[in-house]
Amino acid sequence: MYQTVKYLVLNFFLTISVGSVAADCSDFEIDGTYEASWDIPLIYFLFKHAPEEPPLLYEDEFLPNYGYLDTGASGILMSRLTVDLMRITTDANAVFVDTGVAGDEFFDVSESLYIGTADFDSEDIENPDIYRLTGPWRFQVSVEDSESPIDVLGIPIMAGKTAIITPVKDFEGDRFSTSADIKDSNDANIPATDFQVALRFEKYINPSNPENILPLPAMAYNPVIDNITVEYNGVSSTGSFLFDTGGQVSIISVLQGMSLGLVDADGEPVVPAAFYVEIAGIGGGATLPGFTLGRLSVPTLNGFNLVYLNARVCVHDIGILDEDSGEFIILDGVFGDNFTCSSMDTNSAELDMSSTPFDHIVIDTQRGLLGFDVNSTYSLPVCRYTDLKIDCIVDINDLSILSQNWLRADCNNINGFCQGTDIDKDGRVNSGDYAIFADDWQSRKCQYACGSESNPRPTADLTGDCRVDFDDLQIVAEEWLKTCDWLNFRCRGADLENDGIINFKDFNRIINQWYQ
Repeated sequence: MYQTVKYLVLNFFLTISVGSVAADCSDFEIDGTYEASWDIPLIYFLFKHAPEEPPLLYEDEFLPNYGYLDTGASGILMSRLTVDLMRITTDANAVFVDTGVAGDEFFDVSESLYIGTADFDSEDIENPDIYRLTGPWRFQVSVEDSESPIDVLGIPIMAGKTAIITPVKDFEGDRFSTSADIKDSNDANIPATDFQVALRFEKYINPSNPENILPLPAMAYNPVIDNITVEYNGVSSTGSFLFDTGGQVSIISVLQGMSLGLVDADGEPVVPAAFYVEIAGIGGGATLPGFTLGRLSVPTLNGFNLVYLNARVCVHDIGILDEDSGEFIILDGVFGDNFTCSSMDTNSAELDMSSTPFDHIVIDTQRGLLGFDVNSTYSLPVCRYTDLKIDCIVDINDLSILSQNWLRADCNNINGFCQGTDIDKDGRVNSGDYAIFADDWQSRKCQYACGSESNPRPTADLTGDCRVDFDDLQIVAEEWLKTCDWLNFRCRGADLENDGIINFKDFNRIINQWYQ
């Protein structure tokens, strides 16, 4: 009887006019990032012929080596100097062609080795036992010596694992480098994150390049963030950006730049460039024009957007031949380290720096999640949800849940704030929550992000839009009869049966969920 009375009272209140109370989240806004990251995440590594054997030596002694942790690299790239000093052999005939920021580059291919990694912040790096082994794999080797030899540990060593990046923030003390580590995805020492961004893995590799000569090095699919929106002078454009921890700058394509009125079809500035940045990578180097956008917005799974105000980006086309379609794919953009780690003004004589609000960046490749651990000095948006039943409409079903919890005063994180009915999260379910609820009455907006804990994706949703449709079927077709593992992220998630191959069993899973 008591619940019925509460229900009737609340139902009566719906006829009363209430003040406008926003039910949406505010954005998590960051202002002041510069165009280039202070550095790229570093991680220690070693090589072994077999897990039980000692590590390869540098001229008869074990010396810890470190390289860049790079989610934008599809493979593992070693400098000629490192290979020579460690006496690693390369295949006499193998050739591998890779594509980077400035085009194609030819590489040698190493012998097959196990690679071990250790936290760059570790104080025990001379102990080979702390290194976590993966492989065995072949890797790319630079053909020629370089004045600045670079070793790059790309996405293969992260595949099926969790990578943790710890940025430099205050530039004080003894720590001046961004550190990285790799752990098993169920490791209890992985930092908790305050919000997450969905990652999707795409094939940006070209193993069938006619100039490749077997054996090929290990290659893996790269992480992509969908639905990033860039804005300039009231004009906006949305695209899918490569998430690139090895990119010191962030980039939008010429097409994206044209849509914002920044450049012409040749990539030449239409409005004066705010800065220019010289970049180097696979294929050579390039000088890129840069612009200050009004904002760059990244959708999170927590109901709000991660927004960079006055975001600095460069304009440049990066592309690769799609082996399945035969078409040349141009990336919409690159989400680089300047948006996650500390950044610097490359045109400032004083080398102005900007800190980061993040204590850790956590990349969970198994679940496809990019997590952000925010420093406690920053306030996160408080999201207020009124669609308690999570069916994309605020109606009588939600009112029933609210009535069942009416006047509770024990709401907290543990009980889900009284099934979500403590909308303003003050510990009580009362008229304050009701006012917010009534303002959203009959609203048909889906309040929970697709892929969030409250609105999980269907298992056969491969594209991350919470629908099972032709786009998902196309991924199955593109991965058809391929062998699936974490290097291709279970064939972009299409291995629904988890049996290591894409076949009619996976096709049937798509069809069965299509009509649900």
